[in-house]
Amino acid sequence: MTGKVREQIEKLSSVNQAQRQLLGSLAHELKTPMTAIIGYADTLLTVRLSPKRQEIALDYIRNECRRLSRLSVKMLELTGLYETGEAEFVPVEVQMNQFLEDVKKLVTYRLQEKKICLEIHCNPEELRKTFDPDLMVSAVTNFIDNAVKASDENSKIVLEATQNHLSVQDYGKGIPEEDLKRVTEAFYMVDKSRSRAKGSVGLGLALCQKIADIHGFQLEITSHLGKGTIVSVLW
Repeated sequence: MTGKVREQIEKLSSVNQAQRQLLGSLAHELKTPMTAIIGYADTLLTVRLSPKRQEIALDYIRNECRRLSRLSVKMLELTGLYETGEAEFVPVEVQMNQFLEDVKKLVTYRLQEKKICLEIHCNPEELRKTFDPDLMVSAVTNFIDNAVKASDENSKIVLEATQNHLSVQDYGKGIPEEDLKRVTEAFYMVDKSRSRAKGSVGLGLALCQKIADIHGFQLEITSHLGKGTIVSVLW
């Protein structure tokens, strides 16, 4: 009887953990694009724009809302808590130069908060890679969000795509060596007090690891205290 009770408690604990991860995942993935959507909406309401610029802003809001709708379903599947039957992880060939530009537009308002410059490099310029764009955008914006948190105002972040990797490099505070091996664990936070104060639950890099795994890519993180961090997806 004791064994059965313990087993049931463990099952309930596992479900509770999965539910926490799911809710945290969805909240985390909504945060960055929603910041951008709100920024564009505020611009439309407060700034007199030309019809062309209004159209660009509205098109951006529409496209991001559609992407979030697709992403929410994929996150349900990715966390393994709920099988919707609707998510399709279908890799497509992506023009990387355009992909980097799209990501830059998505994080513009996040970067402006700390006056951070995002440099993008694509080598070769015509580089193409195959992956699920919704999931990869989610991973890269997670990398950039972490880089912003680690960086001082008026610094820069470098987003780069090559034949071998896709990487985000910052020149911020870096990650302690003892934490480096654990940063992709769900709910693990290097700076717990600051992360919780900012609403983080430590799920970003855990999700990025899953996204890399589902594509057969490798996630690599190198960091030096006081010098910065490089997070790379190795194709």
